[in-house]
Amino acid sequence: MSDDAGASRRAHSFSAPQACRRSFAEVRRALEGGVRSTLSRVVRPGLASASASQATKSAERSSRGVRRPRRVADVAFGRGNGDENGSTNGQKGGESNRGGSDSNKRGGDLGKEVTADSTDKPLLICAFDIAGATPEQEAMIREVMTMKPNYSYRAGDVAQETERIKQIGIFRSVRALGKDTRDGLRMTFEVAPFEHMRGVEMYGLESVPVKAIEESFRPMMGKPLNYTHVLDTLRRFKGYTIATKNLDCIENIHLAEDVSDGVLRLGFTDVVVDDVKVEIEPSINQKTGKENKVLSKPESVLAYFQHIQRGKSINGWRVAETLRSFMAENPRFAEPQLNVVSRPGKQASRRTLLLQLKEKACKGITGGGGMSARGLSEGIFSGFAGYLTVYHNNLFGKGQMLNAGVEATPKKGGRGITVVRPQVNVRYHDPWVGFGPTRTSRTISIESASNNMKATHGVSSNADETGAPDITAPGLSEISVQRFSHSLEHSRPLLNGWNGTVSVGFNRNSVLDNDGNLTLFDAYGAPVTFSGTKHDTSLTTQLRFTYGGPNAAQLVLSAEQALPVQPQWLNYTRTFAKARRSFNLFNSSVLPGPMQLVLSSKGGNVIGDLPPYDAFSIGGTASVRGYNDGAIGVGRKFVVGSAEARLPFTTALTGCLFFDYGSDLHSGPNVLGDPAGTRGKPGSGFSYGVAGIFESGRIPFRFDYARNDQGSGRFHFSLSRDFN
Repeated sequence: MSDDAGASRRAHSFSAPQACRRSFAEVRRALEGGVRSTLSRVVRPGLASASASQATKSAERSSRGVRRPRRVADVAFGRGNGDENGSTNGQKGGESNRGGSDSNKRGGDLGKEVTADSTDKPLLICAFDIAGATPEQEAMIREVMTMKPNYSYRAGDVAQETERIKQIGIFRSVRALGKDTRDGLRMTFEVAPFEHMRGVEMYGLESVPVKAIEESFRPMMGKPLNYTHVLDTLRRFKGYTIATKNLDCIENIHLAEDVSDGVLRLGFTDVVVDDVKVEIEPSINQKTGKENKVLSKPESVLAYFQHIQRGKSINGWRVAETLRSFMAENPRFAEPQLNVVSRPGKQASRRTLLLQLKEKACKGITGGGGMSARGLSEGIFSGFAGYLTVYHNNLFGKGQMLNAGVEATPKKGGRGITVVRPQVNVRYHDPWVGFGPTRTSRTISIESASNNMKATHGVSSNADETGAPDITAPGLSEISVQRFSHSLEHSRPLLNGWNGTVSVGFNRNSVLDNDGNLTLFDAYGAPVTFSGTKHDTSLTTQLRFTYGGPNAAQLVLSAEQALPVQPQWLNYTRTFAKARRSFNLFNSSVLPGPMQLVLSSKGGNVIGDLPPYDAFSIGGTASVRGYNDGAIGVGRKFVVGSAEARLPFTTALTGCLFFDYGSDLHSGPNVLGDPAGTRGKPGSGFSYGVAGIFESGRIPFRFDYARNDQGSGRFHFSLSRDFN
């Protein structure tokens, strides 16, 4: 490429595959015919893929002792190989470069041109000659020729032979000339090779980096131009844009000028996005069948796409990721339609990104109930569970969400008394506070929840063999922790797949027995609250970072600090980390996807005040499979790791082999009351097993069977591809 080309600034465009094929054909025809055309619009002179001086020196070295291929005019008028100014360069003007053909015909009449429409009569061809080619080029022509002398052919067969010679790619033009002789028609294929490539100039190409262009064209420098290689390179450019941007950014390719000086000048038209438009359809009233008023404001949608640079080419991956993020944070809309459209009065390469959305019903009241199998065994009323929720998913037309609900589950107490414990939850979420530049979301919540304590205070899986007391005896079977919390959380995306969250929360927890009464001790007389009072109170701040990347990479890092504002409030530091990544082992044509190895691990540590119900529990579906929840141990520290090999049998069914390991790192005795040691939990353990993942629609179903190191097996079921 020319030295003065500099770095290229590029413009981008969308194109359909058929349009792409047409553009390749146009470049090919232009190269074959030496057509000089002008770009309708050149964004900026392109960059060089090799230096012109190096290419010139290479061409001079290759030309020493070797005849230069002649131009079309040289062949037409019988001139020999001249230099760039038309001089003979040491050769006589009447000398012909036919490389092995009849040299006595140099400058003479080779006959009339034979085309597909010349005649319908059979032609007896006695001989085939090549004019205008070097010996190496003639050998290439002879190799692709299928016609033989002393056979009859029609004009169409001759035209097909001419096309086969063109397909070699190194000839500007190929003509079939026939001359009558007493033995028949003597056919001469007159070829005009391209000049040696001295450089490449590219105009308007922005979607392919400089390095890729240089590496593609450098091997062609100093050699005769081969349009087959050029077209293959252009196709690779298109493939590169599809692979890196998830779409074809190159709409058209032009030959800017002829290549008589050995410099290939190509112009590109790239799709450029200069505007983003949003169209919102109203929802339908289910009672009246009429359209509701559109509540969403377009600016609340456009803010998510403001990072798409105007006047730049579209990055399909970035647009798709933006759209996924937008839909995840805006349940007010149904499935979107995203199109790239042309607008009247704009240049062909200038496009508008049009997002069409359909608004869903944004507010309402839902309620329901059901019967639990365990509750039915204790009595019809105690088996009933019900909930009522009031929601609005589009406050002020900005996608802000408000949910308020109550859930009640009657339970039969130890003395036959039915206890109802209503749980209230109120949550407000603003996906983008003020649509500012940092894209910060805010969540305010007030929650109450009741969780059983079997993970920390349940017996191990081998309790029957050890004779350890079982807290599932009447009066203790439903010992649970009642949590009441307020929290304020702000979250925002960071760079390169990272997301950061900071939150402040107030928590007030207590432990209830099966009758709903506050209790301070478990079945062994060990305390269940750290403060020794009926409530454990804490004011906490938390900082959390999450990362999501390619190959299902996931990383979570969090640190939580409890602030002892009052002397009796908890004071602790809790850290937690979780990581997961998948590796493709091999691909097979008979399988719908690659075999994968998925590695995952997590661990944590608590320093300071630790209520036993907040200790880390090891074992269970989300930890070490093959064990009950918390059956391995309960500790201040823990680590869990898993290795899983996945083999897809069909697109919907995947088989897995796995190995899990978990340990409390000998921290179980440091938990208040030592609930793990008292119940004979081992503190560490492993398991292995098989799993099947069935994906139907959007919900995956996972079934696991695992055997632990103590020889017992257990089935697990979850609605997730990953087990933890």
